[in-house]
Amino acid sequence: MKHYARTLLIALFAGLLGFSAFNALIDPFDVTGAPDIPGLTARDTRLFEDGGRVHVAERLARGGDASILLGSSRTVDGFAHDPTGWPGGIYNAGMRGTNIFELTQAMVLAARNPQLRCVVIGLDLDEFGTHSKAKATYWLSALNDGNRWLSLTRVGLSPNTFAASLQLMADNLGGGSPRVPWADTYPAGAQRERYESGVRGIYGFYLGYNFDPDRVALFEHALDALTTNGIQVIGFIHPLHAWREEAMFRSGRSETYFQMRQALTQVFDRHAAATTDNACIEGGAAQLWDFSGFREFATLPAPGPEQTIAHVNFYEPSHYLPHIGQAMLDTMRGEDGQLDGVSGLRLEPDNLATSADAIRARRQDWLATADGQTATELFDALEAAGPQAEVETPQFLNRDDRRSLEDKISRIAPGRAGR
Repeated sequence: MKHYARTLLIALFAGLLGFSAFNALIDPFDVTGAPDIPGLTARDTRLFEDGGRVHVAERLARGGDASILLGSSRTVDGFAHDPTGWPGGIYNAGMRGTNIFELTQAMVLAARNPQLRCVVIGLDLDEFGTHSKAKATYWLSALNDGNRWLSLTRVGLSPNTFAASLQLMADNLGGGSPRVPWADTYPAGAQRERYESGVRGIYGFYLGYNFDPDRVALFEHALDALTTNGIQVIGFIHPLHAWREEAMFRSGRSETYFQMRQALTQVFDRHAAATTDNACIEGGAAQLWDFSGFREFATLPAPGPEQTIAHVNFYEPSHYLPHIGQAMLDTMRGEDGQLDGVSGLRLEPDNLATSADAIRARRQDWLATADGQTATELFDALEAAGPQAEVETPQFLNRDDRRSLEDKISRIAPGRAGR
């Protein structure tokens, strides 16, 4: 009986070891450093299969970047992988479908790197809602506990990794690639349908949206930890196409949006005077920029019913193109504020009220245009049909979430500039 049990355990251990070794060798998320095998693993087609959490967290845990750019899919799609012109270079660490809980964990994980100078982070209402906290692969990644080696073990033993490994090999052998959501040209009408379906969906999302001040407080705790340790934090509110912003207004969430702007402005202002070791841009240790609010580059008309050429600035109402992201970075570091027609404003308590009034005025101007009237007709029809709110079970922050952040904060680069 003992011999049978021992044999079974040895077989089980060998199977797990072989399973993990296979995943480590194929390395679909590029975390183990395994050499590429021509024709089998050379093309990293599944690097962001999980939204990028495993790959990005491994790079943040490994360190070496002077600046990182954080955010959701708007950051992933709206910036180059390695944007140009940023002092010391900046790595795009965006993750699809993320939220402020995951982003705060990423901030403090990256801050363990003594070379980190600056964190640039994209924000909007999506990040601060109770509808989400963490995606499944968060628990595999180093974002979870900050332990790179435990993360590699979890990834190696994960069935999700195995599935991604098989798909990567199939892609390399058969020439396949992951689906790319954006293109330079589309079938006639496809882009217009994407815009219309996008605002219908986001309208329902806004109807069921709940803003969570606790998530703002969690973010401020991380921001305080970084600025106290000499790291500059630059936030920016993502631009959205006017159709999506109008969905926010028509759903009754505009005041929530202005509440978020006020809360974030106060958070950044409280930490602006901290001392930074090696700031990337002038203007204080913590600063917030706003590129939202019916700005000129975001109010260019939506694609026509038969249009095939891609919209010049937005893939669809929620996602802007990389030249917009590059222009925002250039604006934040003091270049021409009208680059590619992109304008933004450094938000501070003194200009908060006037900037809100300017947004309302720009909205009224846009509503008077042909594109604004088209959007109005769309939302009138949507309201007449009786849309349903997209309601999800709230996911509130708990003690373990805060403890996880505290644990990472306790390990922030202790020798930074003699601190």
